[in-house]
Amino acid sequence: MTATVQGLSLAAVRLSGVDLGLAHVLDEAEVARASTFRSPALRDAFLAGRIALRLHISALTGDSPGSLEADYFCPTCSSSQGHGIPRYRLPSRSGLLRVSLSRSGSWCLIAAALDDRIAGIGVDIENGSAADFDGFPSLAMTANERGQLEKVPPALKTRFQTRLWVRKEAVLKALGTGLAKAPSLVDVSGSTPSGLTGPPGRALWSLEDLSPAGLGLPEDFAASVATFAETPHASRTTAYGHLPAGGP
Repeated sequence: MTATVQGLSLAAVRLSGVDLGLAHVLDEAEVARASTFRSPALRDAFLAGRIALRLHISALTGDSPGSLEADYFCPTCSSSQGHGIPRYRLPSRSGLLRVSLSRSGSWCLIAAALDDRIAGIGVDIENGSAADFDGFPSLAMTANERGQLEKVPPALKTRFQTRLWVRKEAVLKALGTGLAKAPSLVDVSGSTPSGLTGPPGRALWSLEDLSPAGLGLPEDFAASVATFAETPHASRTTAYGHLPAGGP
């Protein structure tokens, strides 16, 4: 199922429904990275996600999936070998199309930035119990977020923690660092993330919780999207606000 959210095109895809016979449309770097997975299931999930991403872009732009040139860049190691910030060069447009992808179980969520002013984009999905372990608050939450967690009724704590986690993952993907940056340093309890350094910390950020059912995902999933723009623009003004004490 696809949806458009203020400058982004989103699609939820069941990985088992992707034709792996289309792997020939992928770049050499993408195929090489797939070969690094020892588990056949993980390798197939990776291939399915990359194929689904190309098919989504193709449906948006009319470019054939095989004509897209992957241009992934990792700001941590300065590598362009199939990991890092996902971007694609398209025959039909100048510049780079920024995208993001998240996998959880048999599902993936894809986002493509249709607004060229969006400089960073990240999406994340998790099942509802992803953050249900004892060490999560000390591992992943800021002091402010732990204070909010104390106000949440016990029955809603797991959902609250998972909601925070997908927001953090979305922000870190938009930055391009992933978990190379400690999630406990990034506070996502407000309308914009805090704890960021460098130019992205001064950019115009937007974080938004997504309706799993509205995307066709299982209802117990949590989903979020984060974007930032180097210069202010009007197409991304919605923010989720502060987390209510009772959880999202």
